[in-house]
Amino acid sequence: MKFSRFVKAAAWAALISPLAALAAGQPGAALPSINSHVYTQTNESDNKIIHFARRADGTLVEVQRVATGGKGNNGYKIITGEKSAPDPLVSMGPVTMSGDHKLLFSVNAGDSSVSSFAVGKDGKLQLRDHQPTGERGVPTSVTYNNTTGTLYVMHATGPNHIRSFQVKDGKLAATGKAYTVNTERFKRRFATQIITSPDDRFVLVNVLYNDFPEPVNGFPKVVSANDGTQDGVMVFPVNADGSLGKPVANDAGGKTPFGLIFLNGSNTTFVNTLSDPNGAILSTLGADGKITNSAPAFVRGATRDGASDTCWISMSPDNRYAYATNFASSDITTFEIAGDKISNAANSEGFVQGTYKSLGGVVTSGPVDSWASKDGYFYQLYPNARQLVAYRMDGPHLRKIADYPVPFNSTVGLAGF
Repeated sequence: MKFSRFVKAAAWAALISPLAALAAGQPGAALPSINSHVYTQTNESDNKIIHFARRADGTLVEVQRVATGGKGNNGYKIITGEKSAPDPLVSMGPVTMSGDHKLLFSVNAGDSSVSSFAVGKDGKLQLRDHQPTGERGVPTSVTYNNTTGTLYVMHATGPNHIRSFQVKDGKLAATGKAYTVNTERFKRRFATQIITSPDDRFVLVNVLYNDFPEPVNGFPKVVSANDGTQDGVMVFPVNADGSLGKPVANDAGGKTPFGLIFLNGSNTTFVNTLSDPNGAILSTLGADGKITNSAPAFVRGATRDGASDTCWISMSPDNRYAYATNFASSDITTFEIAGDKISNAANSEGFVQGTYKSLGGVVTSGPVDSWASKDGYFYQLYPNARQLVAYRMDGPHLRKIADYPVPFNSTVGLAGF
């Protein structure tokens, strides 16, 4: 056992020594094997972005931890009131990048603020700005419009779910504009993700609940979005100045939509996850902001404790597979895409054991955000297990490469290039 620990420590030291030399400015410390970069946020009380350099074989090396200037919520779960739990923000996309990878943005859930960073050629981050969002609600997801230079910050609850900023040289200027995903019928809606369409023409918001009372001693009574209604995805047209037009309420194809991702190279086709039915759906966005949906595909055999909670989603480079993260069952389901159809291809991929017992009695490692590289590697956060795990994509299957330490429970968000 002692020998094993020594070997592991020696291997780790050998891995990080080139980066330590580079940071110290030593000559000959170049890192030709570094391929790209991955970022996550600690969401601790003093929030930081963890920057990992990514090698060509998919392995990672931690380079730096950079303060956002804002506060995280340190694992406080906004949906249940638990003091420390994985998936504290109940969202997808709390960290994002500009299309040219020169800027990185992060929400700060603890003080309702947003931060921007300049990204150097070596992937290193430099804090450029930190601004309040102007709302008391918790900011949980962020997206950037590359055409208009507008940053949109989404809050889980309203009435003003969305605030916007104009971005110049990484500096954030509040526009003073606010937008809601509430409707005439539902005034307390709970949103999980905001995302800009790849052509920058639309901003889409997934709504998980149509009614969300404050948590009191456990799960509050909620009303699922898109359950007997057609209102799970709100689509805002983007005006030339970055302001948003009147939203179009859309059928998500199933209740409780959570996280969506556009297919690589597509401005219109995306995969959306359904948290309560535990599945995924293939959708198409029209020029009028209206969405059409395929028949959904569902998780099979991955509900070890009677639940799955399919929430986060990433795409393979060839758009053949979508990898969906199951929060409750601590694993990943692979869905196959063929033409206009989506189907279940593999279950129970990437399982990691955890210790978190939810208020519903399910024990999980709390997997949350994921990210897929363009060269065939997949990265998954398991905050309750204190791990960021790297996998190699092998068709519908995921082959583990290595794992890396992250802060317990609080860690959220993955972005990279």
